[in-house]
Amino acid sequence: MTYTNPQTLLNRLFFGLACVTILIAPTQWSIELKKGIYLSPADITLAAAAGVWLLDIFARRNWSDLRTLPPWSHLLFIICAGASMLIASDKLMAFKEVLQYIEYFIVGYMVFDRFLRKFPNAVATMLAILGVALYGITLLTVVQYFDLTLDNTAVRGTFGNRNVLAGFYALALPLLVACVIESRSWLTKAGLLILFLTALSVNLSGASYAAICIATALITARHGLKWFIPAVMLLILWQSCVLPRLPRENDLVHFRSLALYGNDGTVERRYPDWQAAGSIILTHPLLGVGTGCYQKHVGQYYDNMPRKTGPAEPDIQNLHLVIAASMGIPALLAFLAMFIAPFSKENLFPMKHSALIHGAIGSLGAFAYTAAWHPLLVRGIGLPFVFLLVFTRYLVQTESVDG
Repeated sequence: MTYTNPQTLLNRLFFGLACVTILIAPTQWSIELKKGIYLSPADITLAAAAGVWLLDIFARRNWSDLRTLPPWSHLLFIICAGASMLIASDKLMAFKEVLQYIEYFIVGYMVFDRFLRKFPNAVATMLAILGVALYGITLLTVVQYFDLTLDNTAVRGTFGNRNVLAGFYALALPLLVACVIESRSWLTKAGLLILFLTALSVNLSGASYAAICIATALITARHGLKWFIPAVMLLILWQSCVLPRLPRENDLVHFRSLALYGNDGTVERRYPDWQAAGSIILTHPLLGVGTGCYQKHVGQYYDNMPRKTGPAEPDIQNLHLVIAASMGIPALLAFLAMFIAPFSKENLFPMKHSALIHGAIGSLGAFAYTAAWHPLLVRGIGLPFVFLLVFTRYLVQTESVDG
């Protein structure tokens, strides 16, 4: 009978919980504990991983681990959200939002950062887990896509609608392109390429589709004409020859998802919402109208703008405007600073590093662009986004030391 010391057991448990968290995080399936308060499986496994880590710290009395805080931009964003909570008309909703941000940007960041720094082959492990999650989500989405009894919004994978799924694809597919470049096996390259094209074909958000294509072109351009020309030619052929012939006519769906006017000549719901958000920001620039209270107040700022009536497609707001309108301009600046926080002053543009870093940068850029069309800081997207921030920072710091 072999004896395993408690520290090894805690490390193994933390490893398993972190892996499971990344695997099951990309979903909006959750349990409603009470009205407006939900708990997802990833919330539970993340909390358990954090608890195991704290137990390990107490067992080893290594208090220095607690000093490994996220970058200042994360802490400032939480402070801004907390300050805005004080003026929120719905304190319970505001408190829930702040707790979720703490889960993402503090707890999630520290757990993922420890995982990458603690375990050997952590990068390869996490990429494999993300690949499995992407494969499963895409397979489910393909089934939904070819079920023509469903409307376009229901082609959503494990998410609430097509727009949130599009945010996940914006995070994942540019990094997948980098894995195609980095892979040494032609069989693996072919398999990843098929996964990329399949996911691209069931992505019904024009903003996300455009962001992914632009990121793909830039990532491949960084690695020379041998990658850039085939990639761009493939994207052009896919756009002109494949998408129009798919059963949902993706090219038209993409256009309609971004169009300013509908078929009846009225302005689509998204753009009056942008203007109303701008009016909120002008009126409440410092703290907004309160964390989590955007929807409760935006209707007061529509003025007499012509807009469609009736039910609107969910998640069509501009995330950047929503953050500024609900929590103030300082919160928006802190959120945008998260995108550059992974880079030091010496490595703001790490052009000499591996394709994985360029893929991570492409994913961050695609996410930031897609977030202008969809409010993507939601359950199912928040933890993968934070993991990408941690992953990018880890790659930049590690390769800076090695190189």
